[in-house]
Amino acid sequence: MEIQNFLTELRIIITLSVMLLLPGWAMLALSGLWRRWDGLQRWIIAVGLSIACYPVLFYGARFAAPWLTLGPYKMGMGLLLCLGMIIWRIRDCWKEQFVFDRLEWMALAIFGMTLFSRFWIIRDSPYPAWTDSLHHAILTNLTAIQGHLPTTLEPYFPIPLEQYHLGLYALTATTQWLAHVPAHTALLWTAQALNGLCGLGVYLVLDRKAGRLGAVVGATVVGLWSRQPSWYVNWGRFTQLSSQTILLIAWLVTWEAIRMWKLPWRQHRGKIVWSSTFAALLTGAMFLLHFRVAAFYLPILALSAIWELWNTRKEDAFKRVLLGSGLIGIITLIFIAPTLWEAMGVYIASKLRVIQMNQVALASGTASRPSQIFYEFPSSSVPYLVAQPWLLWVAGGCVFIGLLKRNKLTVAILGWVIVLYLMGMSYLLKIPFITFTNLGAILVMLYLPLGLVVGLAVETMLTFSDSRWRKRAVQIMIALTFVTAFIGSHIRATDVEPYRYFVTPEDVEAMQWINKNTPEDAVFAVNTHFWLPQMPHGTDAGYWIPYFTGRKITAGVMLLSLGSSEYRSRIVEISQLVERLGSDPQVVSDLQIRGVDYIYIGQRGDFSELGLNAEQLSQVQGVKQLYRNGKVTIFQISSADDTFIE
Repeated sequence: MEIQNFLTELRIIITLSVMLLLPGWAMLALSGLWRRWDGLQRWIIAVGLSIACYPVLFYGARFAAPWLTLGPYKMGMGLLLCLGMIIWRIRDCWKEQFVFDRLEWMALAIFGMTLFSRFWIIRDSPYPAWTDSLHHAILTNLTAIQGHLPTTLEPYFPIPLEQYHLGLYALTATTQWLAHVPAHTALLWTAQALNGLCGLGVYLVLDRKAGRLGAVVGATVVGLWSRQPSWYVNWGRFTQLSSQTILLIAWLVTWEAIRMWKLPWRQHRGKIVWSSTFAALLTGAMFLLHFRVAAFYLPILALSAIWELWNTRKEDAFKRVLLGSGLIGIITLIFIAPTLWEAMGVYIASKLRVIQMNQVALASGTASRPSQIFYEFPSSSVPYLVAQPWLLWVAGGCVFIGLLKRNKLTVAILGWVIVLYLMGMSYLLKIPFITFTNLGAILVMLYLPLGLVVGLAVETMLTFSDSRWRKRAVQIMIALTFVTAFIGSHIRATDVEPYRYFVTPEDVEAMQWINKNTPEDAVFAVNTHFWLPQMPHGTDAGYWIPYFTGRKITAGVMLLSLGSSEYRSRIVEISQLVERLGSDPQVVSDLQIRGVDYIYIGQRGDFSELGLNAEQLSQVQGVKQLYRNGKVTIFQISSADDTFIE
């Protein structure tokens, strides 16, 4: 069994390596733009372009050719064509792509340790954690089965997907196809691979704009020192993660593309066109992977565009830079057109409904503040959501050093963080159209600017040292970084919150029993928790019954807000009954009236310790225990005249 698991893991890693390298390298080889980048930078650009290809391809295929289905053979053939393109175009200079200096080899070691820490976590936790992971796994499976991005969560849940970002599932479904693994496995390994690559963008920006030692330190901060994004695996926050993985890569490539428009068009039009296309591809993919992250990206992109326009305001190149910026934006809109207008239409309609509801509530005197849980985050949550206190203090000191030396990039990053914070606090203005996120989503992505400012400070501090001592200072910094990175890799490999992992081996056995012994249209009551007044979710493996068995559950998936008002109301009502069932077993009759057939209690139970009680339910008339394995218990709800399954 261990050998079989090892071979499966090796197959997944090889599949992901091919997926995340070949498309990007094929584009670099075809364009010849790899020559504009040095050493490891080329590989990082290739990874970013590869990640961007999948969401753009899948969205474009669904929009332009809805009859077309993708699958393992088409995707495999596409990757083989990419390999052929690479061999053909750089056959005479392939050795050059593997020439790295000492710091670049150290950066590769840092990335390797980061990936190791991410993969090690899931070897003992093979099922994705927490609540978002359910719809991620379902959407991965639907994409793999249908051969294109789905438009609804049917047949699992009656929820349309016009306002939801689906780009991640282009990657996870491709992994499922090529590695021949279940959807949840493909999801978890793909997400953790992206998590392990979280420092690529930080390294690229710092290596290009500051210095290589600072780039190595910045990548170490993000991948191995900081709690985020390592902890994303506990929350199943995979779509935001995937978009953030290419955010800084997209920023630098776009910034460089804008700068290229300063060059004479006739002599450099090929490079300018390719650079602009790559910039638009990365920016568009970031939107398709996660809509809100694209909004987080716009301020820093706008700052760099304004900077370039300001620098050329008195030059002939001003008009070209302005034109180039506009063209990059237009090409980006083309890439995201398959979902932009539909998503914006749903978004506007939903905000208009909120305004209407607020007006009715105000007129009736029942108006209330937005949900405190969703929008307000106390300062005590910052160490958990951003980084450890010691790292926050280090980052603060690094910002001070950058401002002291008037480092323009530090100022830009600080300005970006301020704008992001204002986005997170925009709900205070009570303008629904600009309230598209909460502060929590901002806090958990601050590891990116944190890594940048620390790396910039390292390079700045090197300028303080005398040239005679600079070499020694670099050696000391390299040693410290490597040692702390090694320690950090072991700490990050233990970043697990056990109560968030719902599925256990006992539950998997129970799912097999459900498939064999219950009708396909059965409905299960499951342990339920309301994280918001209108958002009930499961607390144990019962929540995963739809994915494993295709049966229905009483709790709502985390995309419940996208469903119809009637469906949302029905789920909230029945979930409230299930929550009451923990203290009032007589609620069983109300559940039966609403079509609930079974009750499932998972191995993990309810983390609030107020969930369903097997001993208590076994004493209730009309409830019969059918299955027991450890703490996993399945009851059937029946009237006195019904015959139970034995």
